[in-house]
Amino acid sequence: MESGDPDEGGSRRAGLMAGAQQGDSSAYGELLNEIGPMVMSFVRRRVRDADDAQDAYQEVFMALHRARHTYDPSRPLEPWLFAIARRVAGDHERRRIVRRTREVLIDCPPEIAIEDGAPLKPRLEQALRGLSAAQREAIELLKLDGLPTESAAAAAGTTAGALKVRAHRAYKLLRQLL
Repeated sequence: MESGDPDEGGSRRAGLMAGAQQGDSSAYGELLNEIGPMVMSFVRRRVRDADDAQDAYQEVFMALHRARHTYDPSRPLEPWLFAIARRVAGDHERRRIVRRTREVLIDCPPEIAIEDGAPLKPRLEQALRGLSAAQREAIELLKLDGLPTESAAAAAGTTAGALKVRAHRAYKLLRQLL
């Protein structure tokens, strides 16, 4: 692979990247295989969770692929590559932190399902009976069956817009009834 001169490896990788920019798929594949372990090591030092590190590793290669046209073959590859990797790993960690601040961790899930002991269930059933047949059908198709709007409209024999209007009016009436 590399000889004793560390600069030779960097020059070789820069040459492979230049070849990749010219459309040489074998040079591109060889480059990716060669830089893979370096990138993974770099990412693992910056991303804590192993699964997240694997995701970030893949994102680095996607970013590298998208930005490959910006590489200047007269310059060393590694600073350019690790600038991309640093940005991707940082973005990945920021998203992880934001996700964790929004998550609510609980020790154990609730034992009783909401619908089993909920006092609102009879009231909801009564309120649903207060809707017109078309409004009830819209609620059943969209919320109970979970169909996409277009599929629900086809099942109801109407347009998507008309079904949305029915559902909106049903929601408004349900709010008043509940």
